Amino acid sequence: MLKHLTAARLSTLQRFFLTTSHGDTLGCYAWTQAVAAGMLPLLADVEVSLRNAVHGALSRHYGARDSFGWMMPRPNPAHAVNPAAPPMLPPVHKLSSRSRDDVVCAIDKVKGRKPSAHVVTPDDVVATLPFGFWEVLIGALAHHAQPAGLQAAILAAVFPHAPDTQAFPYDSAAFRKRVVALLKRIRDVRNRIGHHDAIWKIPEFDRFGVLGLIPRRPRQTVNSLRLLVDNLFWFAGWIDPVISLHLRKSEHWWSLQTLLDRQALAIYRRCAGGAGTYRLVLDSATPPGHGKHRMTKGKRTLSRVRRDITRYFF
Repeated sequence: MLKHLTAARLSTLQRFFLTTSHGDTLGCYAWTQAVAAGMLPLLADVEVSLRNAVHGALSRHYGARDSFGWMMPRPNPAHAVNPAAPPMLPPVHKLSSRSRDDVVCAIDKVKGRKPSAHVVTPDDVVATLPFGFWEVLIGALAHHAQPAGLQAAILAAVFPHAPDTQAFPYDSAAFRKRVVALLKRIRDVRNRIGHHDAIWKIPEFDRFGVLGLIPRRPRQTVNSLRLLVDNLFWFAGWIDPVISLHLRKSEHWWSLQTLLDRQALAIYRRCAGGAGTYRLVLDSATPPGHGKHRMTKGKRTLSRVRRDITRYFF
């Protein structure tokens, strides 16, 4: 498998983890894949919750209903009388040119995969728009072209459980910038995973979206990714604490708690990430006397792993 991965990609991983063999390299690669696989559904749940909350807030603001085409071009009634008039009017919510392009692209994508008779709905468009659209939209809520008070009305509806609103009220630039900064960090993580990029050097960020430590050792990667997951759940709770509770009860969250551990990474390295590795990780996390009795081979592997940990996590 290694020969099908580029030398540049492998050298970055090998230098970071200081791998000593092909099996060791494959194990590190497999561990990062397993962690990414656990994180992606959680990121998706947060993204879907966010875009639905923003769409609902703007729909109720402009259309007094839960789903309204606030972002879609509108037919121009004057065109029927005067063909020289433009056939379509801009969206009711003022969007930047980039955001309007995103909407048009989303509409075209929906039309391309639906029957010709299908009428594109606002929900179709919302489901197709990229994550960055929502980040840009929130950042532009206070633009002078928008109605007075729009930022406070929308952000209060989207994030009713946001912390520190006395110090950073919904209508303040500080609150808006904090949201945008956190969305930028979350989007970066989602994009890294979606593009199969290196997740072992994702920078830490605090609860204002300010970048911090960039991991330089595997032990820092384990800690930093744990912090990232905690921040993700905390931010989801701004929309509704039920979202955070749901994420923490999910199989993906429990999988990450098991994988984001030094011993789990050491097991992947020892086993080259082959079939049965995750099972061994789960067994290693099971207290003695619980679950099935570990196989002798598994016991020997775990004994070697415990010796490896000191070498791997210097």
